[in-house]
Amino acid sequence: MALFWVAKINDDGETTYFLQEANTQLYASLRASTAGQKGKPVESIELDAKTARKVPKKMRARALAERG
Repeated sequence: MALFWVAKINDDGETTYFLQEANTQLYASLRASTAGQKGKPVESIELDAKTARKVPKKMRARALAERG
């Protein structure tokens, strides 16, 4: 399973970034939506294996930052 960096724009215009484990980019966005991460997906990038290993487990599948 790969790790994806996903950006979504909420209804109020804020961008939320989060990391999601999934097999494909589409599935990463879908899993984030079903987990309560609302918004329209604007970008999702697969992290390489070396970078993904550096990400702590507690940082996955949750919002990392919000910007307005």
